[in-house]
This record gives sequence, structure tokens and C-alpha cells, in this order.
Amino acid sequence: MKSPRVIVLELDGWLARQLRELAAESRWLVRPVRSVDTALSLAQERSPAVLLVQFDPHNDAHPSLALIADAHRLAPDVPVVAVADSKLPDADRAAWTAALLDLGARYVLFPPLTKPVLEDVVSGLLTAAVRRVVGGDATLALPAPRRSTGVIDLADEDADP
Repeated sequence: MKSPRVIVLELDGWLARQLRELAAESRWLVRPVRSVDTALSLAQERSPAVLLVQFDPHNDAHPSLALIADAHRLAPDVPVVAVADSKLPDADRAAWTAALLDLGARYVLFPPLTKPVLEDVVSGLLTAAVRRVVGGDATLALPAPRRSTGVIDLADEDADP
């Protein structure tokens, strides 16, 4: 099995940067791309993958929308996460979410977007993709991320003499 991949179609590199640490810890590859054709080609390869697609909600003719539909049709096992590049009012977000889900996106994310949310979405989807390919227990192919929770257990400090 090839290494699990996170394919990221974006212009500014922010999404890929947010996932690099988690990907390194989990032995995934982050593949930033700038071309719709390259993203679709990578999604069609036979290995577990998640496709993140940045879209511009102010441009409903953007090629990333066609990519979401094509990836859903041509690579149905690859979950697609659509990520907006700008904030929208609630009504517009609801309309865009419905349209993108109809095109085949599994999740639709809008700013403000935090690193933990992005990591959780991608980690869950990639773990499920690996399970589909490997079967059974995906922990054989994906080690659990070693992220600090930031929680300090004061009971451990009291145990020291």
C-alpha cells in the first residue's frame, strides 16, 4: 500500500502548512497542488487519500467546483473537503454548503478555521480511507497522532514525594 495522502488544491499554502506536523507524525504525505487536473489525477491513484479543495464563494464558476464533482464521480472512495477562502453570512454559507454537498463534498468548512478542526476532519477521513483499503484495524497503517492536549494532571504531581 502506498502512503496515505492528503491532496491539497489551494493558492496560498495555508491548509498544507497546517497539516504538515500531523502528517509527519502519522506518516502521511501532504501533496499541495495548484492544478485541478493534477489534483484529479492524484485522487484517482490507488491509495488512501483525502482531497482538500479551496474554493472561492464569490466565483461560482471557479474550476474547483468542477473538481469536486469530478472527484466524486471518478474517485468515489476519496473523500472531498471543500474549504472556503472567505467568510460569508449564515444564509450564504447554508446555500453553499447544500450546493457543495450535492456536488459530492463530504465536508464544507468556512472561516474562521482552526488547525485542530482541520486536523480532526482530515484525520478521521484518512483513517476511514485506510480502513477501506487495508480492511479491519487502520491502526496498523496509521499510528495515532501524538498531539499534546495541553491538560496538566495535578494528581500526578501530588504522587511525587
